[in-house]
Amino acid sequence: MRNRLYGIVWDQAVIAEIMRENAITGAHDAMNNNQDLYLNYEYLLIEQEIAQEAVRRGLCERLDVIHQLQSARRAILVKAMKADFSRNISSPPMVDMQQYYHKNLKQYAVPEAFKLQIFELDTSNNQLMTLVEQMNTAHQFDFQQLLQAGAKSVKSESKTNWFTKKQLHSKIYQALQKMKNHDIQPIRLNTRFFLVQRMSYRKQGVSPFKNVVHDILVKMKKQKADMMWQNYLQDVKKRLGYDIQRKK
Repeated sequence: MRNRLYGIVWDQAVIAEIMRENAITGAHDAMNNNQDLYLNYEYLLIEQEIAQEAVRRGLCERLDVIHQLQSARRAILVKAMKADFSRNISSPPMVDMQQYYHKNLKQYAVPEAFKLQIFELDTSNNQLMTLVEQMNTAHQFDFQQLLQAGAKSVKSESKTNWFTKKQLHSKIYQALQKMKNHDIQPIRLNTRFFLVQRMSYRKQGVSPFKNVVHDILVKMKKQKADMMWQNYLQDVKKRLGYDIQRKK
């Protein structure tokens, strides 16, 4: 019975070791494929070695170091305590979120905007410019063919891919006003030449409630958590005997 029991324990130990080895191998593979992850791991090891050397030298017994460690510990615990208040906050009723939405419509206003495809054309590339002229005459543009011929896709500076008037050159904005969705127009800006396609158009207005309900939920829960935290701080002050209403 004992041998069998040892066998079971040994099997579990072997399995655990295999799993540990697999985890280490997976971690090594992940670091080899991710330079940032590897650098972070390397920096962590260096920090750990330096910290251990500081302990060996007795630096953790210095008063200034002790005070800093205590301060850091307090800050971490206070942060954890504050986070604990928001952990179990229930979601506000849908009616309350709708009321919040209607009271704060200005927060959810969206400006007029366009989704675009923009290609910059090298005017010194005769083959490319001839191809653009042919496509423009035929009113049929093959963007893949243009890219192969030397056109450059201009990356969007908008995180949402919506371009507002403020983000566009006035000449491009004026052209877009006259274009329809999927229209394409060559536009020259000083010495630079662009091919602009209007993909979509969004009128100025207000984001519908369904599009911002998650944002409202997060804000209202945060507001409630902040209020609970402030009330808790007032209770702590009372327990410590501090006068909450300080005289000016």
